[in-house]
Amino acid sequence: MMEESEKKQEENTYKHFWLIVSISILLVLGLWIWNWLALNEYPEDTRGTHGDMFGAVNAIFSGLAFAGIIISLYLQRIDLKNQFKEIKQTNREFKIQNDTLHIQKFENQYYKMIDLHRANVNEISIPFFDLLGDSPTSKINVKIEVKSPNLILREVTGKKGFVDMAKELEYCLEISLDFFTKRNDFKYNEKDIFSFAYSIFFWGVYSDFAGSEKIIDEHQELVKNHLKQEQSNYKRNLYQGNSQEINTRYVPFQGHESRLAHYYRHLFQTVKYVTIQVESKNIDYSEARQYLRVLRAQLSNSEQLMLYYNYICGFGQNWDRLGKENYQFFTKYRMIHNIPVDRVVFVEKPRVHFRKYIIEEIKGKDSLFEWGDYES
Repeated sequence: MMEESEKKQEENTYKHFWLIVSISILLVLGLWIWNWLALNEYPEDTRGTHGDMFGAVNAIFSGLAFAGIIISLYLQRIDLKNQFKEIKQTNREFKIQNDTLHIQKFENQYYKMIDLHRANVNEISIPFFDLLGDSPTSKINVKIEVKSPNLILREVTGKKGFVDMAKELEYCLEISLDFFTKRNDFKYNEKDIFSFAYSIFFWGVYSDFAGSEKIIDEHQELVKNHLKQEQSNYKRNLYQGNSQEINTRYVPFQGHESRLAHYYRHLFQTVKYVTIQVESKNIDYSEARQYLRVLRAQLSNSEQLMLYYNYICGFGQNWDRLGKENYQFFTKYRMIHNIPVDRVVFVEKPRVHFRKYIIEEIKGKDSLFEWGDYES
């Protein structure tokens, strides 16, 4: 539509120009003819005197010559204007091409990052021993090698690992809260207790990194010693074929740093890569949400549950700071939209934790959680 209007405007401009030229030519010819006819009516001896009247016509020609210069300048102005329009159109086309290249480059990189995320998930492997016979896991997990007539070494792989990791972490949280708040009233901040419990889950109960500067060492040892005993009991029950108190398929409290550290780093950078495109105005917010839906679709419910635990226990605090600018991956960008909110235990529930954001920002529209922002 814009190009058509510009063409019509250009055609009208040239029509006006040729109309002026035509009128000027007709005017000059008319004056010459009028002078010639007028002189024919005079005697020959007086025609010379009257011939001086052509001087007026010559003056008109001089004026027309000057007008020609003006017209040529006017034409040059039109040409420059047209060139400027062409340059603007070229710049617009270049910008469109440049924006398209930016989007293509972004999408290529983004979907490669999603492929890497899938690879990170597939590489998660937690070995464990299983009893031969009628064990239900014998139909699910991959047989690696036989270690004894009664035991076989298997592995929990991929997304299934997050199901068992959630159970292990929740047990660490439960025991820590029990020792610090129920059996003993140590007056520790809940956030410090959660961070301590997560450090044991992440590093392992025997790791020097497992612990908290906010909790007295003697108090930490109460929990650690209990978990060490539970680990020993798990191994004994495994070899004896007894039921387990901790419902995981692998020996718990050995740590998951080698499995989860790069998983969360890469996932964080993938989400951040999309949000940076919004800040750079390469894409808008709604487009970013659409791209992140593709990534979120790769996350199982247990992965989103573990992602929230990672955040609420302080290890992944940069995932969101209750809607603070540049820290809005859970709130503004809905990265735990599908979390099974009722499965969250021992820590602050997501609906409670993000209540202020839900009330002030969402206001009943575009819910933060798939299962609803308010308890029914």
